[in-house]
Amino acid sequence: MNRFWEPLILGVLAEAEEGRYPLYKSVFINSSNELQFSIRILSTPPHSFPNSQRTITCWGSDLVEHGFEDEFFDRDQRIKSLIDFLNGKLLVFQIEKKVNPRDEYYSAKNIQLIPMKPSFVEGSSFMPVPLFLESKDMGTADDFTWEQFINNLKEGRYIGRNEQVSREPEDTPRFIIFKTLDNEYYAVGEFESHHYAHGGFSFVPEDQNLKFAQLDKKIVNEIYTYQNTMFVGMDEDHQIIKALQEDSSVRLPHLQPEPEQVIVPAKKTNAQSTVKKEEVPVSTIEVEVSSRLDEEAFMEQFIAETKKMNLVYKVEDLYNFHTCVKTGGLTILAGMSGTGKSQLINAYQKGLHLDSDKFLMIPVSPTWTDDTDLIGYPDIVNNVYRPAETGLVNLLIEAEKNRNETFIVCFDEMNLAKVEHYFSQFLSVLEMEKGRRKLKLYNRDLQSKFYNGSFYPPEILIGDNVIFTGTVNLDESTHQFSDKVLDRSNLITLHVEPFIQFLTMESQVNDKVEKKVSYSVQSFVHQDRKMVLTERELEFLWEVHTALMEVSATMGIGPRIVKQIDTYIKNLGNLAESPIDRKMAFDLQFVQRVMSKIRGSEEMLRSLIGETGKDNTGVVNSRLSAIYDEYSDLSDFNKSRAVLLEKAKGLMRNGYTI
Repeated sequence: MNRFWEPLILGVLAEAEEGRYPLYKSVFINSSNELQFSIRILSTPPHSFPNSQRTITCWGSDLVEHGFEDEFFDRDQRIKSLIDFLNGKLLVFQIEKKVNPRDEYYSAKNIQLIPMKPSFVEGSSFMPVPLFLESKDMGTADDFTWEQFINNLKEGRYIGRNEQVSREPEDTPRFIIFKTLDNEYYAVGEFESHHYAHGGFSFVPEDQNLKFAQLDKKIVNEIYTYQNTMFVGMDEDHQIIKALQEDSSVRLPHLQPEPEQVIVPAKKTNAQSTVKKEEVPVSTIEVEVSSRLDEEAFMEQFIAETKKMNLVYKVEDLYNFHTCVKTGGLTILAGMSGTGKSQLINAYQKGLHLDSDKFLMIPVSPTWTDDTDLIGYPDIVNNVYRPAETGLVNLLIEAEKNRNETFIVCFDEMNLAKVEHYFSQFLSVLEMEKGRRKLKLYNRDLQSKFYNGSFYPPEILIGDNVIFTGTVNLDESTHQFSDKVLDRSNLITLHVEPFIQFLTMESQVNDKVEKKVSYSVQSFVHQDRKMVLTERELEFLWEVHTALMEVSATMGIGPRIVKQIDTYIKNLGNLAESPIDRKMAFDLQFVQRVMSKIRGSEEMLRSLIGETGKDNTGVVNSRLSAIYDEYSDLSDFNKSRAVLLEKAKGLMRNGYTI
């Protein structure tokens, strides 16, 4: 399949740099009598570009617009004239992958030439860094004064678009460069991650600490600059990083003075430390404005779609589902048959306004026994990879190529077969760190033997732009989830709402939502690494963990679940219409992440769950209920208490609970 990479690449004529191969290896006359040559890549390409591909094909005709003349006479003279023409020049270009029945190749497109600096040496390599320009015109959303640029960076807001550098999640630059109207250059960093959406780039600084350094003119002069991309050599990169680390106290022009500092006593010691007056806990930092407004608009669009589809849900269920999706992993909708679980996910896709080819509904078959039923298998006899009919592999390949777009996969009635069997590889992938989530299709040494190996690679990188969801019916015809599945999932139980709401559904549709806007879920995700769970909340989880461990050594709360609850709290957002506050969120997560794993016999769980009271509206003699009461300042735990009551009823009625 053909593919085009937009980010700019810096390169050099392969022969001009390497100088150790015969001329015809990099510059030659092809079978069509065309002058053809190879460009060696000097700058770091996008993450999705194959690491093994270090040279790019080009033709002499691509240089005609830059003044090159191919006279089509003597072969050696034609080759020499091209080498002479490119002598002392570097090439800036984009890359296109072409696939035909016989082979595939990578070619340079939209080539530009820039002069090679006297300091250029063989073996040089460069990092592409986005350049942002100061503007006082304010004609577009990408124009910023210096004050606005820095304030947006500090507050996590978007700082403008730049499509000449990679926007892929794995390609976060360590620093960016800003050029003022006075032709002064400043490096700002260091960054650990970024987002790219309608407003362009937003960056997350390492340790929430934004650093600045003015660049010496000598450093700037050694950097290759083309339009809004700066190709920074390794020596200059080291100097800039060192300047950021050593000169972080540099105060740039136009900046407001630092907030006044006050001295406060450190906890339980006589030591003192300084904190800024305007500092607040991470959990109360306001979500950046443009992202919040986008998210509010999306939720309005999502809710409108559910009403158009005559779906009756509590608004809190919709906000809960959206937050679980942002949290990552696997989001599973449970409930009795006919509650519209699959339709809810379809409404979410329509709310995002995703094209149909970015949404895949996979009906799970009871006959599935391993992951070959889901993704396919390598046919070694016929030297071909055979993808499963589900279409999942094709979608994941497209998602890897289009990292800035959202893709949704829904496994419908996913517990008709044992999830641990057909979904086994995905369960391992979902717990891996970002950038390392690779789905293995077959051994790498088979790729060259498979005739479709260029399209179906041995591994597929699964980015955070792929959303995995599922629906389940919890009845006697289905399989129960193992702890391995539940540890990686948010299990949401949807409840039936009063039927009378169908009479008013049509009148509730918001006619104002006419213009559909496309959104990417990853642009809404808050990825701050600092934990936002309070000491009190962690104490609650530890006490529950201790109580569970007393019942069974396999029933405790693992660190993964604690981190997932923390991630959910971070991603609540600051949405004006959301009915979910911090206390309800903590209750919801406890139900979805912890209560879903409590199951077993009456003998094992009686003291933990308790017994139903005389009026069947509550439980008595319950260790968990007592813990809820002790930590009532964190939440009323109404949802947890309701689930606890249902489990107590199950113990009384069946002698066990699931």
